[in-house]
Amino acid sequence: MSDAPDNEKKAPAPALLADKVCIVSGVGPGLGRQAALALSSHGASVVLAARRQATLDDVAAEVSAGGGRALAVTTDITDMAQCERVMAAAHDEFGGVDVLVNNAFRFDAFQSFEDVDLSMWRKIVDTNVFGSLQMTKAALPHLRARGGGSVVMVASMVARKPQPVQGGYTISKGALLTATRVLAFELGAAGIRVNAVVPGWMAGPSVDIYVQMTAEGRGIPHSEVVDELVERIPIGRVPTDAEVAGTIVYLASDLSAAVTGQAIDANGGEVFN
Repeated sequence: MSDAPDNEKKAPAPALLADKVCIVSGVGPGLGRQAALALSSHGASVVLAARRQATLDDVAAEVSAGGGRALAVTTDITDMAQCERVMAAAHDEFGGVDVLVNNAFRFDAFQSFEDVDLSMWRKIVDTNVFGSLQMTKAALPHLRARGGGSVVMVASMVARKPQPVQGGYTISKGALLTATRVLAFELGAAGIRVNAVVPGWMAGPSVDIYVQMTAEGRGIPHSEVVDELVERIPIGRVPTDAEVAGTIVYLASDLSAAVTGQAIDANGGEVFN
């Protein structure tokens, strides 16, 4: 069958995030990078926030190479002044803020409650919960100036399915899910939606490290560790961080205009909420 005449061909669908400005915190080699690339591929200008300038520059270069626009701003989200600075930089460079993806986090101390120095858990909560709240608070004036927007919290499956010696991280991500509902309730009238994506295992740098450490610690092949992960996942494979980034794009876009206060599990079905 021949192609339809030019005047009968459908115009390409508009980019989901055309003219939107999206800030992504915690941009590293994993989900933060994939979220930035995915948002940019759908038309957004992206502002990249993390503590390591070299990593930010690398991801910004990837975005630019793909035809997108990126601004890299070194940011420690535990410092409110730095949170406000990245928002101001987004406004100055791109004219405003429409979407905030709170992806930055601190790893667990990997000790039991009985053994851990609770000051370590306090640092985890300070970053994962209060850091995300500070970024959101700093974004509010800019979101309000645009007539609303979307905030996406990156939680974790451990909040639904706790893992050994990850108590501090688990508690922090559980609190982030509660914060999602509280902020959605308070900010909805301003047109600001607040949702969470809840990843499980993600094929990417973090899981690669876990697989390697587990295999070496137990003296078994890497493939056996991966098989153990996969047997609990109904789709029969470990989802990629790029696939989880797709859920972030959905929550950032107007496709989810009626969705707020929700936590979408993106774990291949390992946990059904």
